[in-house]
Amino acid sequence: MRVVKAFARQGYEKEKFDKDNWKKYIKGKFLLLMHSLFWPLSDIVLTTQMLFGFVYAAYMAIHGEITVGDYMAYIGLLLWLIFPIRNLGRLIVQTSTGMVSYARLMEITKQTREDLTSGKVQPTEPARGEIEFKNVSFIYSDGKQEVIKDISFHIKPGQSIALLGSTGSGKTSLVNLLPRFHEYTSGEILLDGVDLKDYPRKYLREQIGIVQQEPFLFSRSIRENILYGVGRSVTQEEIEAAAKAAAVHDVILSFPDGYNTIVGEKGVTLSGGQKQRVTIARTILKNPKILILDDSTSSVDTETEAEIRKALDDLMEHRTTFIIAHRIQSVMKADHILVLDKGQIIQKGNHEELLTQFGGMYRKIYDIQTRIDEELEQEIARVN
Repeated sequence: MRVVKAFARQGYEKEKFDKDNWKKYIKGKFLLLMHSLFWPLSDIVLTTQMLFGFVYAAYMAIHGEITVGDYMAYIGLLLWLIFPIRNLGRLIVQTSTGMVSYARLMEITKQTREDLTSGKVQPTEPARGEIEFKNVSFIYSDGKQEVIKDISFHIKPGQSIALLGSTGSGKTSLVNLLPRFHEYTSGEILLDGVDLKDYPRKYLREQIGIVQQEPFLFSRSIRENILYGVGRSVTQEEIEAAAKAAAVHDVILSFPDGYNTIVGEKGVTLSGGQKQRVTIARTILKNPKILILDDSTSSVDTETEAEIRKALDDLMEHRTTFIIAHRIQSVMKADHILVLDKGQIIQKGNHEELLTQFGGMYRKIYDIQTRIDEELEQEIARVN
């Protein structure tokens, strides 16, 4: 609605709706006409057939060609045949509709349950966080080209790996393979030496904390949103500690109802930065073994970004972390950095190693961002 109003497209949208609605009206009217003609006409035809059969059979009985008992049997047989055959057409249509609905339901019921008993491996301990990609490729079910192509790397427990690349290079698609939001089409992904497909999905997602690029909040209180997915008893002090670590505690206290403040669907009553900090607090409280930070500071100002980065640095200690970012400053401390382009790794190494590769994409991004930062500092100094 906001987009339509902002671009003054109310008339266009109304016209488009009226056009589609008129098509539906015409088709509905035609269907109603066919129904209103079919049943009366079929009643007339069948009644005429029955009346003719009754009269002809009566004529035969009067002339002794059949007995009265044969006549009664014929009438009963006629009634039991014509009307079921008449309703057979309706039954076929209803059965066809039902089969379509049945097929949709069966697609759901045949899915493997995502509980702790659905995998070949039944782990009893938390994951250590050692992850290895072996020649992994991935194609979306509705696509033809590989989004991820022959990706291989290895991360030890507690290390961090950063993914850098242009929009559409496959960064988010790659990390979405870890919680098995999608199934990779070839290769292997090993967690602690075991293929991801052998783990129950529920177990995997309990070990992983995700801070997404587009944060999502439910239409519940801020406390309930922070507690979402924790899976254990948590005190108010722990909730507040997580909020403080995410630099959102003071913001929450500024609301009249504090932590009991109800946010709208998707968190529309909060700003983008506030929503993102609440989701970071949720992840901090979950305390996962594996972290996925998908451009997690994209919606906050510079001062808040520094506070959140410090909180994330503390959270990343002793945890395997995937960092997706567009700023060199966000990835330069990572143990490993992968530069992606069109789903392939074109550079890998740490910050110092990649800087020495003159002409590489990483060095180009670094030079551009460094020059922009220097020009901004000069501009600020000149204004002051």
